[in-house]
Amino acid sequence: MKGMRRFILTGILMGSVCAVPAQAPQSYQEFRKSILDNYDEFRKTILEHYADFLNGTWHEYEPMMPQVKDKTPKPKKVPRVKEVKPAAEPVKLPKPKVADAPKPVKPQPEKKDPEVKEPGMPPSPFDVPKTVTPPEAKDPVPPTLKVKPDLKTPILAALPDVPKPVLPEEPEETPAPEQPAKPVEPEKPAEPTKPAEPEKPAEPEKPAQPVKPAAPQESRVGKDPIQFYGMEILVPSVDFKIMQSMNTVGDFARNWKMMDEQKVSDKALKALKPKLKEIGLNDYLTYEFLCAYMDSKFPQMAAAPKMSAVHYLLTHLGYNARIALLTKTGDPIILMPAKQNLYGKVFMNMGGEKYYVMSAPGVSVMGQTIATCDLPKVQDGGKKFDFQIKGLNLPVKEHPFNISYGKLNLKGTVNENLMPIVYRYPQMETADFAESWLDKGVRDDLVAQVKEQLEGMDKVAATNELLQFVQSGFSYATDDAFHGFEKPYFLEENLFYPKNDCEDRAIFYTYLLWNALGVENQLLFYPGHESASVALPGEIYGTSYEYDGKKYYISDPTYIGSITGQCMPQFTTTSPKIDLSLPTK
Repeated sequence: MKGMRRFILTGILMGSVCAVPAQAPQSYQEFRKSILDNYDEFRKTILEHYADFLNGTWHEYEPMMPQVKDKTPKPKKVPRVKEVKPAAEPVKLPKPKVADAPKPVKPQPEKKDPEVKEPGMPPSPFDVPKTVTPPEAKDPVPPTLKVKPDLKTPILAALPDVPKPVLPEEPEETPAPEQPAKPVEPEKPAEPTKPAEPEKPAEPEKPAQPVKPAAPQESRVGKDPIQFYGMEILVPSVDFKIMQSMNTVGDFARNWKMMDEQKVSDKALKALKPKLKEIGLNDYLTYEFLCAYMDSKFPQMAAAPKMSAVHYLLTHLGYNARIALLTKTGDPIILMPAKQNLYGKVFMNMGGEKYYVMSAPGVSVMGQTIATCDLPKVQDGGKKFDFQIKGLNLPVKEHPFNISYGKLNLKGTVNENLMPIVYRYPQMETADFAESWLDKGVRDDLVAQVKEQLEGMDKVAATNELLQFVQSGFSYATDDAFHGFEKPYFLEENLFYPKNDCEDRAIFYTYLLWNALGVENQLLFYPGHESASVALPGEIYGTSYEYDGKKYYISDPTYIGSITGQCMPQFTTTSPKIDLSLPTK
């Protein structure tokens, strides 16, 4: 019977293929949609049998050391230019290259299924696919492998202790100079008294300005409060249960079945999806919010069932997340493939894909292997996690900033509530931080201020004014010295913290160069340093290079006192790597 169903389905699909050339283009789109619908149906079959995979064979994997982007130390003291003059003769650098991310692991060749499938056709939804053991797998783990049973264990890190923010400078009050005593003049004779003028009628009082009403408070009726980085986020209340704790890896299957029986994927995601979209969480922050959701909803439970529930919801959201276990300590972790290359994160290779380890606070991965279950190869069709941020819409706690140097004075407010969320954010490529944004309103306001204050200046003069503002408007400190760890900033963080380093300044500078001044530019990587270059009209004496038919001049926001064309002496013969070009193509 199963073979007959497969035969009928294949015949229908092949018939559709044969009919494509004779039909209108819209019919092809309908055909393509039918293929995708069939794939979705097949994925649904995978999810329906996921508990069986969790209850099947688990293999060990060796974790890989975190990647380090640049091992060259940054200068502890900010470099200063000795002479604010362009070079007497122009210096031409070799043509730079676009910075290369580490190459992904090449997938290993797989054994072909003896049953030949039609090219481009997903497997039949009537078949439960077989699991695949990737070549990186080591020995299988026993089904009795212990899970850490500790109760009341949070799976999202506590609110971090962020450094003190920038406080806007208040102008000092200058005491008024003492006036010299005037000589005493002889008294003048009294003038005749004028008749008193009639009193003017009192002016009617102006009506009081209407007080701006406070934003309406969201109703708490039928809502669950979720504590997310110090903020309370209300989501529709959904009643379901998870296991209190787990004993062995087999309990992950039991927990999955328990949630399936309660239709948690339908009920919980129906409640959560609108809120996730409303507050603008990306894929990675969605994972963190789901951790906060489980911590708030089940504070008495152990980490393993809560992490298992997060994995359950992520998988039903379409992500290629994997639940796993550290073999020595029994701590649960989430394995997460990413669209971006991440640094400072332990990862493992599995089936030609990098899976980054996401764990509860205080969990150490190194020194132990990772165990996870075998899944069908089609599971790799799930979404990778996107770590770029494209705007956050969270409750606002205004923090003022006021930064001045030269002709520029940038002031306003930044949302302090965003800072803890991104304080320990995974390290991406510099370009990924530059292409992300936390608050578009703040950025638009900065652009408007720069445009207004530098209006009427030619591009070279405006570029140098902005350059020296970024050089001297901020205090310098390396991440290690100020934060104690590598901490690239999103642009908005420069307005909150009192100190930044070269890559933070370069991101801030290049964004305003293009968006406020319309100057094409590039983010540049040198060993131990991030700089920038600009494409300006006319001839500028100094250090430059040619790229894509244009001449770019070094314009370094960390080389204090320099102007465009001046390069730090140690890099005058070094060809930089291009992290990002603005505008992006």
